[in-house]
Amino acid sequence: MEYKYYYVANKEGKSNCVIRSFCKLYNEEYDNVFNDLCNIAKEINYDSFNEVEVFETYMKRKNTIDISYDKDIKIKDLKLNDGKYIVFCYDKKDFYHMVCVIDNVIYDKSEECFDLYTINIYRLNDID
Repeated sequence: MEYKYYYVANKEGKSNCVIRSFCKLYNEEYDNVFNDLCNIAKEINYDSFNEVEVFETYMKRKNTIDISYDKDIKIKDLKLNDGKYIVFCYDKKDFYHMVCVIDNVIYDKSEECFDLYTINIYRLNDID
């Protein structure tokens, strides 16, 4: 898997990995994704857009589904087919992260993500 630096932020320069990953995957603007996630959080009674149920609801609405994949595999060891993916991952402690993978290229702000472990992998089902 290759790595390409990717970073996008709001107008104040703040960035969040969930929003950043969705911006890349769906080719959306940062503020639009943020607003959509906040609206979903409110709709389903969560305080934060970073809750799993919130971002999974957002992805389902965007035709992105959870795929079967072994858990706890390091990102650097993933063998994904070409396509567009979101990888929800962690360090096996208290750091959680999300990255976008498109055609076996990982887009993130740091290559340190390669040593994180998978929790869930989601694939965008493009409709053409």
